[in-house]
Amino acid sequence: MDRAYSSIPGPVESPSPANPWIVGISGLRSGTAVSLFRDTALQFAIEEEKLRRSKGGGILDDRPRPSLAVDAALRHAGIDGGRVEETVYTPEAEASPERVAQDVAFLEAFLARYHAITAPVRIVDHARAQTALAAAVEPDADAVVMVGRNRTVVSRPADDIARSSPSSVVRTMEIWIEFLGLTPSQVHHLENMAQAGEPRFADRLHGMAEEGVARLEALEGALECPRLRRGSRPSAAHLDAAASMHAVLVRHVKQTVESVMAGGAHRRIALCGGVFHSWSLNDALADAFPECHLGVSFAPGNAGCAIGGPMAAQPGAVPARPAPFLGPVYGRDEVKGVLDNCKARYAFHRQSEWVSEVCAALDRGRMVGWFEGRCEFGLRALGARSVFANPADPYACDNLSSYLKKRPAYMSYAVVMTEDAAPVSSPFMSRSTRLPEYFGTSPVRIQSVSRTTSPSLFQLLERFRELTGVPALLNTSLNYFDEPIACAPRDAVKTFFASGLDMLAMENFLLSKS
Repeated sequence: MDRAYSSIPGPVESPSPANPWIVGISGLRSGTAVSLFRDTALQFAIEEEKLRRSKGGGILDDRPRPSLAVDAALRHAGIDGGRVEETVYTPEAEASPERVAQDVAFLEAFLARYHAITAPVRIVDHARAQTALAAAVEPDADAVVMVGRNRTVVSRPADDIARSSPSSVVRTMEIWIEFLGLTPSQVHHLENMAQAGEPRFADRLHGMAEEGVARLEALEGALECPRLRRGSRPSAAHLDAAASMHAVLVRHVKQTVESVMAGGAHRRIALCGGVFHSWSLNDALADAFPECHLGVSFAPGNAGCAIGGPMAAQPGAVPARPAPFLGPVYGRDEVKGVLDNCKARYAFHRQSEWVSEVCAALDRGRMVGWFEGRCEFGLRALGARSVFANPADPYACDNLSSYLKKRPAYMSYAVVMTEDAAPVSSPFMSRSTRLPEYFGTSPVRIQSVSRTTSPSLFQLLERFRELTGVPALLNTSLNYFDEPIACAPRDAVKTFFASGLDMLAMENFLLSKS
């Protein structure tokens, strides 16, 4: 069963000097993320790309301009930049001292110019930031394990960084997946191709990884297929290559966790690093270590450093366990103003009627956009900005692929279930399950929802199960093809009209195309 998460406090009007405002920032060149703390209390967090509506958005580019994420954080708290007493910056994992110094100089000038923030900038190591967030989300963990691009780190509650060792497996994967037409940031997408292949090249690739052979040209001789162009259809050999690469990654991470468990009686381990976005990797670890609880946060990758940095910068501080719903929230008057401005036809319902109308549409095979509460932080749509469909509908997955996401058939979808119905505990969509009545033998990612953390979504799932007997809904992110997850009402309305969505449910408003 999911443990309760702290409710994220709303705006605080009168902070005292004993409770300073702290801004956290990670990813200047791409993937910028921003958080706002009042002392150890996490108030707000959002990625720049969700506000700029451009994937990978960074604030250090050729056209310097204000950070929408910093502006949103200050606006949420109802303060100006002069009230911020410290900025915590987490550089890239492999940044040189010269690069870090350049980044700090840029950041100080940037924040002063555009946001009136003149507070000093403190640097926090990438690994310390990641492990701090992992420890906050899993406060009962005996150890935290980070698998990064160039090192593996193990920390324990009594230590800062207990052990750090060089490790190149993630960097090797980033190079190798280019052979399959993926970008370096898509390591966690490897699993989707891997599910359709056989790992018949795994031993060969493992030997190459052990020898430090990561060159793309070396793969030409090791694999029975040419390099795949981005966007091209993979052959059976390409899928086997993907399965083999994924097997190498799983083998390495298993060995790492095994070494940690051998060092003591660890029964709860928190995992961090972008590779743990991979549900199939997490499943493999859970199968290998059934006696151990392995927890993954809602933001195990680089973006999470914006939150973990300020946590790590406050020694001895024990922040409340954070939930993922950290972004902007929009009231009904604001939503109505956007709908009126767009000249959209809509209906407004009381909560119970709103949920019932959505359930009825899902039962008729409709794809429904769901926009409710604070926007999620991280890569996963966890029920605040989602698209739902009925898994019992035989055309549901194809409709989502063809009319909304426009992505290859091998890309997996996820389901969301109430925690009492879910076969495994997976509040952040970090695990998978099998629902043979809807998906045959294929695994499917799963999110387990509690009544306390997502009351409206929990109500929807319960009502849908009562109406149809179906205990799950297909869940994918509310965004159009190749866009970030919707954040503001206008983003959701644009997705609704530009895609094959049949209905948009937004803060008790309903828009329908039929």
